Amino acid sequence: MLTFIRLVAILLGFALIAAPSYLGLMFAYGVGEPPEPGSYLLFFGPLFIMGLVLGLGPLLIGLPRVVAGSVTPKARVAAGLLLSVSAALIAFLGMGGSVTRVVSPVILLLEFVMFVVFVWPAKPFSANPSLQGDAPQAARP
Repeated sequence: MLTFIRLVAILLGFALIAAPSYLGLMFAYGVGEPPEPGSYLLFFGPLFIMGLVLGLGPLLIGLPRVVAGSVTPKARVAAGLLLSVSAALIAFLGMGGSVTRVVSPVILLLEFVMFVVFVWPAKPFSANPSLQGDAPQAARP
């Protein structure tokens, strides 16, 4: 089950990274003003950065040994923060259209499941007892 959730997380991460650029390009062609060949960086740059903000959380969770275990609390915190920002952006921006009212709740549900399964059950991290030699006996672990 965890492998399936990790695979879904990787696919969701890549899809969220690519979605803003793809949807922006489709909108530009839809209104009849595609980007000029010399201005691709100006067109895709901000959209790609937005895609990274949306997709890095699920992508970090999907990569094996990045968020798992008690040895990576910084990666777990970073993935949790990125998932929170991604969920907030999707909830704020994703409820505007007719299609996104169906897709956005599914993405929010998947991100909630990823958060509950991989980020929330963080094990307590024990302190290094050798660094606490001068601590009172009652305060030592």
